[in-house]
Amino acid sequence: MLTTKQAAERLGVSSRRVLALVEAGDLAAERFGRSWMIDERSVEERARAPRLAGRPKLGQKRLLSLKPYTLMNRNHAVFDFVYDDGRKRVSIERVREGAAWAPLGAGLAGRKPNGEDFAAWLRRRYMPPLRPEAARLMRAAGVSSTDALMFGSLGLNLSDQYWFKLEGVDLDWHDVNFFENGYERTADGPFRTPDSSTPGALEKRWERIDGIDCLIKGSSGSDEREPYNEVLATRLFRRLLEEGEYVPYEMVERDGRTCSSCPTFVTAQTEFIPAADVAVGAGITEGRDFYRGYAAFCEGKGIEDVRTGLSKMIVCDHVMANFDRHRGNFGLVRTVETLDGWRMAPLFDNGAGFFSRATLRELERERFVWTANPFEEYPLQQLARVEDLSWYDPHMLDGFDDEVRAVLGRNPSLPEAFVEHAARHVLRNIAAVDDVAAERNAVWAGFAPKGGGR
Repeated sequence: MLTTKQAAERLGVSSRRVLALVEAGDLAAERFGRSWMIDERSVEERARAPRLAGRPKLGQKRLLSLKPYTLMNRNHAVFDFVYDDGRKRVSIERVREGAAWAPLGAGLAGRKPNGEDFAAWLRRRYMPPLRPEAARLMRAAGVSSTDALMFGSLGLNLSDQYWFKLEGVDLDWHDVNFFENGYERTADGPFRTPDSSTPGALEKRWERIDGIDCLIKGSSGSDEREPYNEVLATRLFRRLLEEGEYVPYEMVERDGRTCSSCPTFVTAQTEFIPAADVAVGAGITEGRDFYRGYAAFCEGKGIEDVRTGLSKMIVCDHVMANFDRHRGNFGLVRTVETLDGWRMAPLFDNGAGFFSRATLRELERERFVWTANPFEEYPLQQLARVEDLSWYDPHMLDGFDDEVRAVLGRNPSLPEAFVEHAARHVLRNIAAVDDVAAERNAVWAGFAPKGGGR
């Protein structure tokens, strides 16, 4: 790190000019009290960059911020676009021969990609600036924004095969993708990592463990609840779901902190399409029934037992009081090259379950209230969406409250009373599922329901 004066001397400008470059985002810096410390690498890169003669005019400065790319899917050129690094805007210039491989979230399926939808797709692709490690990663890469961090890694990630080829650069997908190649985080060399194209607010990073790419996730607070919740959700899924219908999580330690680890469920031949992209591609606008629209789209792609799969997701989320099943953390998987083989993605990202944001006082109440997602706001209304419970047997969850006690009880930050109340509320949630199952079975049997529950 350099002082403002040192940076000015290296660049041959005034200290005031250095501060202006920091404010404009052209130099990476960090504030310490009233002073700025300038990232040395970003200063060196600016010093090496070609300069216009004299003071650049506004039009020239704008021109420097425009970067032409081709959106690629593997080695298919999808469309050319220009990214305005200054204004953070994007424009689609020309649709290419690989238009069939356009992201589902870039516009209505079968139509020309939409610039506004594509811009939203890009924003969903890079990490939020407030993610704990964002500032550190930007310093290491010598950039001042998380979108620049993403473009620096060519937009590559471990969820799909999209990437950004800069105009005039000759690259092959097989030489740059993270599935077939490694990734690098060193500060004195190339900085290319799937971390920069992995969204989400929690601290996370990818590691290759025994040849398998695994996502390591931290927690949102000092009590480290999310990793325990992920492990507990895995135990729930083992009781209710088939292998392959969920992503298994285990607990690991990194830098003295408890984290969760899970393998990627995407390969070099497949891609994950989040439900948010399905909503765009299928034209499921606000005001339309998202559940029915989503199910209809899946059925149109030949996915069997869609409503059973959605029923399983809703039941699991209800049992663990998951408030964060947003449209970015469930969806579909398809084969990339042939654009077929559609299937439901396994359930993942369950750290917001099991009362992750609740206080002891809230759990001491008779009922715990949470906001449901993604189909209804109220949990019981969403549970009523369940169309198929033929797969469900109440005995599957016998004794699960003891597993709640066993897993959450390992967290030294949670008092014993919290764990006990959590187990009680899980039993209440299971009873609600049992009631729905009993009512459905009674209707199917042709007689009025007589009640149910544990």
